[in-house]
Amino acid sequence: MSGDDRLVRALVACYPADWRRRYGDEYAQLLEDLGIQRRPALIVDSFWGAVRAHGGVFMSSDQPMTMVIWATALFTVAGSGFAKLAEDFTEGTAGMYELLVVAAAVALLALAAAAGPSAIALLRGHDAGAWKYVAVPVVGAVVWLAVVWLALRISAGHGVHSAPNVTAFVLIAVTGVAVVAATAWAAALVLRRVPAEQPARLRPVAIMTVAAGMAVATVAALIWGLQVRSDDPTGWSGNQGFVATAFGPSWIAVVVALAAATALATLAGRRQFAVDR
Repeated sequence: MSGDDRLVRALVACYPADWRRRYGDEYAQLLEDLGIQRRPALIVDSFWGAVRAHGGVFMSSDQPMTMVIWATALFTVAGSGFAKLAEDFTEGTAGMYELLVVAAAVALLALAAAAGPSAIALLRGHDAGAWKYVAVPVVGAVVWLAVVWLALRISAGHGVHSAPNVTAFVLIAVTGVAVVAATAWAAALVLRRVPAEQPARLRPVAIMTVAAGMAVATVAALIWGLQVRSDDPTGWSGNQGFVATAFGPSWIAVVVALAAATALATLAGRRQFAVDR
């Protein structure tokens, strides 16, 4: 196989599966005719086209479960950031922290209920080929733990703002986000590949419950930060944010991410209600 052929196959593989089935062969021939390997700008344009194509699938009105899964991925990343910020602030804020944890658990259970029929169909062998995607979060967790082990050794004995420590933090954060994203991608793919009969109104009610749980968690995180600012002004203005940076901007970034996840889940719920009419 020539370099051109490998590049064309790699570029076409970046597009969603449904898109490839409809247009893949014609697009591959077009890329070959244009001499893609000798045109860097066209390679970039092809990648951007793949991003837009995935965006179209993501925002498609007939795939609200895909939207809520990605909303949950964003919520998970933001929630992990909140947990990190909250490590040093336990006095006077326990109520809001516990409320956030309970609300997040409700959202997770509601998502599991929405995906339950497809999970049962998978267990019954409706699509044996989908099982390989179930391994993604397991492999991802192993990879992340290995990266954490490596990062701890990189940062050992170095100051908080030193290059090794910052590098270790970036490794852990980037790998964690990548694992969450890969898990969301695998879950969305399995749900599309393994359709199942849904009890009446299960998915729309479950998805809106996910959104409601996220909303409560977002408000709890907001109030928690305001309590920290009121009770511990020194800590608020200090360097207790991510990697010993300012606390305030780190908290604001977490709340914004939680709010964005909530908005996306709410939109998914509205679209699911529209689909089920």
